[in-house]
Amino acid sequence: MSTPDPSTEQSLSIWFFVGVLTLGSGLIIFCQGIYEFSHPATTILADLHPAFWWGLLMTLFGAFYTLRFRPGKG
Repeated sequence: MSTPDPSTEQSLSIWFFVGVLTLGSGLIIFCQGIYEFSHPATTILADLHPAFWWGLLMTLFGAFYTLRFRPGKG
């Protein structure tokens, strides 16, 4: 068994994990926002649909970072 050469190994960027976590959280919040269109909340600013918009923003941000810093991209 030969040991791997450390100079050829790629390390994972912390931004890839930030992207994955933000993407996952954004998708959950975005789905909740879609659900709230048919089941409106009773908060004062519910008509602005903040869960929908923040979920969409977080999903886009997370997808960008996940794709930009994915391991093994050439």
